[in-house]
Amino acid sequence: MKVTIEETADASLEHCENFLLDELGLPLEKVEAISLHLIATTIEHLSTQPNTYPVCRLALELGIGHYRELLVDSYRIIYRLWPEQQQVSVYLFAHQRQDFKQLLFEYQLLS
Repeated sequence: MKVTIEETADASLEHCENFLLDELGLPLEKVEAISLHLIATTIEHLSTQPNTYPVCRLALELGIGHYRELLVDSYRIIYRLWPEQQQVSVYLFAHQRQDFKQLLFEYQLLS
């Protein structure tokens, strides 16, 4: 499957990096390594087995059932599977300590 990283995913990854730097006090080198690991792991998992991961429970509770959730270490990756196009679109990266519901609204994924 082709995996695309959408603009919202780029923006949310930057937001996540700032969270790691400002809130958790991680050094810049560590944050950069985490980001690269997240992107590589996401592409690896979703390009080969995108159907394996569950529907995002919180989005489903808010009435949106088409997003799936991949967990990597302490991070959530929200994506949508487009089987007809053989494509996966990644929409959001978030640390599990971030306000996930707020991020869904902030990145307008609840439309």
